[in-house]
Amino acid sequence: MLSMSRKKHAPVFQIISSRIVAIACAAILLTGQAVRGGQVSNKVITWGGNTPEWNRALHLGAVRLGCSDPPSSCMDYSQQIAKSQNIDKIFLSVLLSAERTPVYVREYSRLSLSHPAVYEIGIDDFVSQCDKLNMTLPALSAFLTQMTHDLKGTNPKLNFGITVYEDELNSDHLPLADLDEQFRKNVDFVHLYPHYRQEKLSFSAAAQQALKIFPQAKIIAGVYAYDRRDYLPCTRGNSTPCTNDQEINLFAQSLKERLAMLGSGEVQWIEFYPGSFGDEAKWPNWTAPRICRPERFQECVNNTIAMREIVRKTLNSQYGPPQG
Repeated sequence: MLSMSRKKHAPVFQIISSRIVAIACAAILLTGQAVRGGQVSNKVITWGGNTPEWNRALHLGAVRLGCSDPPSSCMDYSQQIAKSQNIDKIFLSVLLSAERTPVYVREYSRLSLSHPAVYEIGIDDFVSQCDKLNMTLPALSAFLTQMTHDLKGTNPKLNFGITVYEDELNSDHLPLADLDEQFRKNVDFVHLYPHYRQEKLSFSAAAQQALKIFPQAKIIAGVYAYDRRDYLPCTRGNSTPCTNDQEINLFAQSLKERLAMLGSGEVQWIEFYPGSFGDEAKWPNWTAPRICRPERFQECVNNTIAMREIVRKTLNSQYGPPQG
């Protein structure tokens, strides 16, 4: 919940809002033409929950959660969220720890048999979490290989996933292709996200690179459905943020590309970060100045709502309005 007080500047925001609506309408026309015939229903994930109306509009199939508690607490929490969001799959992201992970993964494997909603145990921000372990590459490879072996020990059907960013696929810092081959084959899902609104490669090219590194994995296409103008510049190596027009239009283009790939089978899911569809102004991360400067709060929310209207109308054009 947002607790800080903010001055209202209604006339300015009304101008901004009307301009955003116009941009969003143009972006919807651009996006909608490319997705008819694709398979989106029940293949949408959101990071966190949403309002019931939005879950219907999204044809939501799963929720992704982060949890740093012990396994029993995280698994119970996952079941509760699955029930409250009326979905049957949870992608659960947990922390890497040299001390706790070897014990926790065996517990996750055992508990997954009695917590059927938990579809995946995964590692978000995979490269940065590996960095924090401060291991040599051979030691890290051995650690990860054993971890995934133990995770599937009691329940071989439990999926394992990692979040990787497009600009990490060819990084010299942690060469993913040099990790143990068996570990790389044990990765069931790569949650592939951009860092910047404008990436050097197309998402399709990045997905192909990811599949070369993780040959047994399926790609989950990450989409940032919120205003990121304060978080990162528009492109790597340039300090200039996106304009409002760029932020919304580039979002629409990324959605178009990923939905086309979902329709063709190149990716298996679309994942929106964050959730809070229908509760945009209440997203707690807005309080972090790096996410959105306080004086831009209403603009950040308006841009985010505009992006979500693009999502709504794009899906409506394919499936019709949600029922119920």
